[in-house]
Amino acid sequence: MRLSEGQRLVRMQYVSKEVSEALVSQITKGVGIDVNIIFGDIDIVADTPVEGIVAIFDDEPVRIDAALNYLRQRNIAAEVLKEG
Repeated sequence: MRLSEGQRLVRMQYVSKEVSEALVSQITKGVGIDVNIIFGDIDIVADTPVEGIVAIFDDEPVRIDAALNYLRQRNIAAEVLKEG
């Protein structure tokens, strides 16, 4: 996958009971960056949904870093897979 300059491919994983509203909505409202979902999945572990999303974050590096910190503060694992 080819990313434009400034974009980052990010994998997020979380237990859905810990997330009160839609993940992308949290990012766009909380930090105001563009997020384009590429892939999503749900696994059931011990009767609890564990959800994962791979998305492209598109904005200035400082704002993407703020979005990643915002997610991590809410117990959402966020890993940068690739940078453009």
